[in-house]
Amino acid sequence: MHLKSHICRAQEARQLDLAANDPLESRRKIAAAAARAWQIEALQAEKREAGHADPLDKLDAEITTEFADEERIERHKYAG
Repeated sequence: MHLKSHICRAQEARQLDLAANDPLESRRKIAAAAARAWQIEALQAEKREAGHADPLDKLDAEITTEFADEERIERHKYAG
């Protein structure tokens, strides 16, 4: 399941706020890294939402089809 860009951007903003305002330096560093990760995820989500194909989506579809084919073959073996 992919996250929507608006959810990623909201999480990015939340982490940026923590990175700027948390009283502990260690938590500010963690929040800054988390904000960067959410930013990257948001960019990927925006590409998906704009209709750009993700190579992993195609690979996931191919793998799913392969498993379905194998399952169909196995069911056919035991049905006969």
